[in-house]
Amino acid sequence: MLIDFHTHAFPDKVAEKAIPKLAGIGGIEAYGDGTVSGIISRMDEWNVDRAVILNIATNPKQQTNVNNFAIEINRTSDRLYALGSLNPDSDCIKEEARRLRDAGIRGVKIHPDYMERTIDDEKFDAVFAACVENDMFAVTHSGWDFISPDFIHCTPERILKVLQKFPSLKLVAAHMGACRQWDEVERLLIGKNIWIETSLAPIFDLDKAQCARMIKNHDPNKILFGSDFPWYRSDLEYEYVDSLELSDEL
Repeated sequence: MLIDFHTHAFPDKVAEKAIPKLAGIGGIEAYGDGTVSGIISRMDEWNVDRAVILNIATNPKQQTNVNNFAIEINRTSDRLYALGSLNPDSDCIKEEARRLRDAGIRGVKIHPDYMERTIDDEKFDAVFAACVENDMFAVTHSGWDFISPDFIHCTPERILKVLQKFPSLKLVAAHMGACRQWDEVERLLIGKNIWIETSLAPIFDLDKAQCARMIKNHDPNKILFGSDFPWYRSDLEYEYVDSLELSDEL
């Protein structure tokens, strides 16, 4: 079974505006229309069995609607699993985390660049504390992002501070630990109590030897396959991972 852990989708009306806007900001191609039906279509085309949709509440006002969308996806789909999102500036983080937990959602997505706070900002403490309290994991964008090209809000150094402050937090650092900061990832995060996933590694030319070395030196149970669809193709991401010099078991 092939599970793409890192995908994005929006309500249909939101997707119509969001996808061309984001593609224009980043100067990148979108490989889908950003809808739920669109991701299912691509999954069929690329032989992906299941996908995890990462939703982001970029501001507190979006939080309820974003999480309602996630809950509805999980209620209606047997191939998609949507995560919720907690915004660090929300005044109801604890309550929203419990609502997500009670709806069967096991994780949340944060994006420090869009939320305009570094991941080790004390405002995120309430988010991570709520995750620990409700036995939920957190997925964070990590490393460089086109939305904030001159300042990285989630670096390996800052991730390490979070792990030291919340040792029982289940944290997933997207983009092989930190996009375009892979030397720092190897030095600070590989071998630590953190999950990493593969998305964007081929787009930003992560050296295959380095990628294989990172995987070999990390807990194999804490490495996930992801593409960041619609910003990359699941099948091409799979080809990249499959081309690494790894044992069949790994």
